[in-house]
Amino acid sequence: MDYRVYELEVPASEYDLATSELFEAGALGVEIVSEGETVTFKAYFKEGSLPERLKPYLKSVSPLEERDWNSEWKKHYAPVNVGSGIWVVPSWMKGEFKEPEGSLVIYIRPGRGFGTGTHETTKLAMRFIKKLLKEGDSFLDVGCGSGILSILAAKLGASEVVGCDIQPNLQEEIEENQRLNGVEFTFVEGSVNAVNGKFDLVVANIEKHHLEPLLPLLAEKFKGTLILSGILTSQRDQFVKTLEKLGLRVVEEAKEGEWCAFVARK
Repeated sequence: MDYRVYELEVPASEYDLATSELFEAGALGVEIVSEGETVTFKAYFKEGSLPERLKPYLKSVSPLEERDWNSEWKKHYAPVNVGSGIWVVPSWMKGEFKEPEGSLVIYIRPGRGFGTGTHETTKLAMRFIKKLLKEGDSFLDVGCGSGILSILAAKLGASEVVGCDIQPNLQEEIEENQRLNGVEFTFVEGSVNAVNGKFDLVVANIEKHHLEPLLPLLAEKFKGTLILSGILTSQRDQFVKTLEKLGLRVVEEAKEGEWCAFVARK
């Protein structure tokens, strides 16, 4: 059976949900073609089919000859210099990547969970964590995906690290990424309301339409600082007004590309 490649264009806020649905439907991998307020990307299939909900976003479908997909997939990932001395490196390069002196290196095996270090929202969140997390702080990562932000917190010396995500079947992937980095943290399958306790630093790197309904719960979970990423610059003003209505004040913000992130306190 020939491989098929579907090319889709979705709003940027829908990209993560769309790719999650595609992997659940049997996609072997996805490849971004272009991104901005909309994201054009390709999804590769051998078995399974395009979910009905995503068909309105379909631009084209074409056959593709069989090939060594492990090799093809790896071509799209390379070490990423996040900034602030942080590098994210694909798992298969562990042992051959020459770690820059004084750097903090995280090894990630790309999989279903969002967070390979390539996306602007992840980079923004990582820089804020590096800047604001103090050794001994407790840390909660809401929508942890691959576990990349939780791994960073653990490497920075957080005393307690918890990651939660509603996406099913992430446990094995997260455990593999923990093993690659020699750290451990607690993973909870569920949303923020499935996590007990309060934390010094809470991070949520989630698209705005999923993030906003969680804000009242997030506001109750942090004792010191809240980091929020995943907001398009075009959504910035409205999002800040929402935070202010909840009694949260923005003390710092940063932008990369079409995305912005915020540091908020009560």
